[in-house]
Amino acid sequence: MRFKLNSFYIIIGVLFVTLLTVNTRYFKGSNAFLGVTFAKKYQINTEKSATVINSYVVPGQTVSTGDLLVELESPELELDIRKLEKEIQNLETEKVEKQKLLESELQLLESEKRIVQNEVDNKVQQIDSRISLNRALSEDLVNSTSTADSLSDLQLQRSSILEKGALEIEAVNIRIKDIQQDHQFDQSQVQATIDLAKQELDWRKVEQENLNKYALFDGIINSVSVKPGEQVDSYTSLLSINPIRPTTVVGYLVGSKDRNRELGDIVQVRSMEQGYIQTEGRIIGFGSITELPEVLQKSTAVKAFGLEVFIEISENNDLPVGEKVMIK
Repeated sequence: MRFKLNSFYIIIGVLFVTLLTVNTRYFKGSNAFLGVTFAKKYQINTEKSATVINSYVVPGQTVSTGDLLVELESPELELDIRKLEKEIQNLETEKVEKQKLLESELQLLESEKRIVQNEVDNKVQQIDSRISLNRALSEDLVNSTSTADSLSDLQLQRSSILEKGALEIEAVNIRIKDIQQDHQFDQSQVQATIDLAKQELDWRKVEQENLNKYALFDGIINSVSVKPGEQVDSYTSLLSINPIRPTTVVGYLVGSKDRNRELGDIVQVRSMEQGYIQTEGRIIGFGSITELPEVLQKSTAVKAFGLEVFIEISENNDLPVGEKVMIK
């Protein structure tokens, strides 16, 4: 029994020493550590219920930034757009009709002014004729008091007619001004309603355009979840896409070396297969101590473990996804 226990402890000891040896030899003599590049899969969803008009991609297809992926249509949005367009059309027609009505009213009032002015002119002309006649008579009748009184009365009548005519015309002018002000206010209210409707229409059209899904970056289609003619609810998954280039590197710190790494540290990431390909990254987090992925394991029965280090890299890099890299 004692022999079996001793053998067990011996085996455990050998495995422990082997593990330390592998880990030490794996990263010996360098402050660099290994990692693997990853690309986050992006899921593209709907924002609201819609109908799939067409899907222009299939799994495995390479797409470029700006490519149309899925074309969508919303009956609800389409109805809102038609209603707003009709409302704007009706309001524009209302403005035109009100303008025509104003012009008709102004023409009537201008005619009324001309009638008043003609009446005044006729009456004044008649009085002027009588005044001329009386003056001619007064020249024949020297010191005629009655003729002088008659002239005075006629001049008063003339002044009264002119004053009354001016007041009537001024009253019409006031009515014209009031009508114009009321019309201007009404038209401004209608225009404000038109502007709001147009603004809402623009929003709806932008929303309709945003229903369509475009590639925001160069990538490879991972999966397509919908087909033409299908009705989809809000936040339904349409497709997923993988970037062509990795955006993250997961490095592994083996043993106790280089544990002084900190968040925000800038590191250099270089391909192990193609040493000339490298890029700059920034440490954004640390994970747990875990078994290294198979691509980083050495050909031995003893598995290596390391502390996960998450590194963010720019999408503008030439590294392949899943590439084994050296980080330092």
